[in-house]
Amino acid sequence: MKANIILCIAALTLIAVGCNKIENTNERVAVEFSASLSADVSQTKAVDYTWSVNDSIGIYMVTAGQAFTGANIVDNKANIRYIVDPSRINGFKPDGTPIFYPMDNSRVDFYSYYPQGYVTYDQYHHFVYPINVASQSNQEALDFMYSNNVKSKNKIDKGVALSFEHKLCKIILNVQGGSGVSAESLSNLTVQVKAQNTKNTFNLTTGALKDAGTPADILLYKKPDVHVYEAILLPDTATERTFEFNLNNTVDAPFSWVMNKSLESGKKYIYNITLNRTGIVVTGSITPWIPENGGNINVQR
Repeated sequence: MKANIILCIAALTLIAVGCNKIENTNERVAVEFSASLSADVSQTKAVDYTWSVNDSIGIYMVTAGQAFTGANIVDNKANIRYIVDPSRINGFKPDGTPIFYPMDNSRVDFYSYYPQGYVTYDQYHHFVYPINVASQSNQEALDFMYSNNVKSKNKIDKGVALSFEHKLCKIILNVQGGSGVSAESLSNLTVQVKAQNTKNTFNLTTGALKDAGTPADILLYKKPDVHVYEAILLPDTATERTFEFNLNNTVDAPFSWVMNKSLESGKKYIYNITLNRTGIVVTGSITPWIPENGGNINVQR
């Protein structure tokens, strides 16, 4: 009799476990997203290596292995806005309704971009994001990044790590006065790059920039309290571009320097600029975002 009771209890336990497993397969599982830069997973973001509290990314959930088009979006999860979650390192949380895995446990791919914004859907059924670098006043908003590394996930993969890549390039100019140019004379200095493309579109579906257009002079952003001038620019195959340094003193003509390098996606170009009455001295390096050697440059008037 005692043995029969034990067997009955065991049978009931197995039934209960079986019921729980069935119930678990019907549970909605919210995806938990984190994000980092692909070149170095210890780094997190654009300007330069930390996510800001107001940063947001747009996320798409697509049927696994299928083209990233509107027809293959799962559960209408297109351009869903996620914002920084300060409670988790590199974590993001939904700014509204979260993304859940499909109830049928089917597999999905995830695509994402930064910063989240307005995306159009073109005649080729591609998702297209507009880029405009004409104004450099908000460097964070210009630093476009893209992620397509997460493939074939389902409900057992609760945590998803998005790996972003920089798709534009960055210029940093550290400026100082040299022969005949005092530190005080730099107080009104402005720097611009001449005839640089300002507008483009990034095709989220293909993961590529369209041919750039709309050339114009671009005024570089000046960092507060230091003579550091920055710009996030579109990649450019041209191997010459002119930078103009204007003291804005009604006496001196602008200094100019020709940068003899193309601009490659994901690279950061850093130069130390010394303004002399007889010309400009430039030293430089090209570093991560993606590393590349640079050099020192002297610029003459």
